[in-house]
Amino acid sequence: MIEALLRAKDEQSRLLELIRTIFLLLCAVGFVFYGVEHWVLDHYLESWQSRIPLYLSVVGFPLTVLMFFNRGPLVRYPFLLWMAVSLVAGVVGAYFHLQWNAADAEVSIWSWRGFIEAFEGSRPVLAALAHTHIGAVGLIIGLTIRDE
Repeated sequence: MIEALLRAKDEQSRLLELIRTIFLLLCAVGFVFYGVEHWVLDHYLESWQSRIPLYLSVVGFPLTVLMFFNRGPLVRYPFLLWMAVSLVAGVVGAYFHLQWNAADAEVSIWSWRGFIEAFEGSRPVLAALAHTHIGAVGLIIGLTIRDE
């Protein structure tokens, strides 16, 4: 990314590379932030499923940092794969958070009232969707890069 930003020939190319770099920085900061958050909250100690967000961050951050210095296929394809994993894990995590909250409240997520009650439950649904956001942004970055 950094090299592509420096090599950009015209203003439009420079702007595109700057936007990609900023979004890649958002991914890196997101992985650090969510990894530290899960570590501080001891979220990773309860069960093997609760460790998944921490593992997503531990692997996602170095892959994201590598993208700053090398965006060739050997780095980009693992990055894209991990962003897809992050996106899917976030959606699945949000679904399980909803299910567990619904079970605690003894409601069904398939009714409007039940969904709202489960969404407002003790397990944060939006926290799981944060990894979906990082994965989606990373996929957009990786998929818009052309092989040179």
